[in-house]
Amino acid sequence: MMPFERFSMTKILCVGEVMLEMSDMGGGLYKKSFAGDTFNVAHYLNVVTRGRIKADYLTAVGTDAESEACLEFMREKGVLTSKCQRNPNRTIGLFVLSNDEKGEKQYGYWRGQSAARLLFDRPQDVSGYDLIYLSGITAAITENKSNLIQSITAAKQHGAQIAYDFNHRVRLWEPGAARAFAEQILPQVDIVKISDEELAFLYPDKSVAEFSTEYPQAEWVLTCGSEKGEVWKNGGMLAQQKFTAVTEVVDSSAAGDSFIASYLAGKLAGASPLDGLKRGHAIASQVVLGKGSIVAIDLTKLD
Repeated sequence: MMPFERFSMTKILCVGEVMLEMSDMGGGLYKKSFAGDTFNVAHYLNVVTRGRIKADYLTAVGTDAESEACLEFMREKGVLTSKCQRNPNRTIGLFVLSNDEKGEKQYGYWRGQSAARLLFDRPQDVSGYDLIYLSGITAAITENKSNLIQSITAAKQHGAQIAYDFNHRVRLWEPGAARAFAEQILPQVDIVKISDEELAFLYPDKSVAEFSTEYPQAEWVLTCGSEKGEVWKNGGMLAQQKFTAVTEVVDSSAAGDSFIASYLAGKLAGASPLDGLKRGHAIASQVVLGKGSIVAIDLTKLD
């Protein structure tokens, strides 16, 4: 059982983009929802802490009906929207979600009109938070990345912890651009999540042990699909956990998002890295059984 009283004064900010999600249900039918990697994290933080954490979400949306519906959906899912900005000349992005026979997600994106792309056209004041979470997708869609770096660096100087999920998407930016951004953000980061596939793709000649030595202040969470997870710091492995794979995966969307949300919640509550890996896998194992990014969770299975 997680000591929920520790969450009462915790302030978390997630930064990124929420999109209109259309999930292919088969037979020409689609289910409408809203999702986005850092928003998914904010939602599942609320779920696993039983509502004790309501993260603020920093993004930009339009003033149209779909943008309004998106904000309402966020509030329904336990995410605070006071930091959401409105752009009358833009709207939200759209993605169509389908799955292969193994349940692996397959996306089609339409996000050129997304207001979130212009969110950091000027630096944003993101001070006053205990933890700020952003991802490679946040960075990839941001047109002015230097203002994003400046905003995060200022928050770090004011005492915030920074969590960064590589969450690399080949269609969003080139590997060189992703590596260049990582070189700028990693000195500020306290918790990093990267998958074995991302590590091999972006840094084929580098190990997570080497990374954790190069950036010793950060706790590195390495995920290896549904097989195992590891936590590294300053060149040493703090924890390793082999996972029992889910055999009937329906949809792998948000598996990694829910995993890191549960891991972060555990860390904020004082759980060990090993317990964090176990709880992360426990929630991700439920998420992959439902269609779409936001699914119902049986909290009794997390205790």
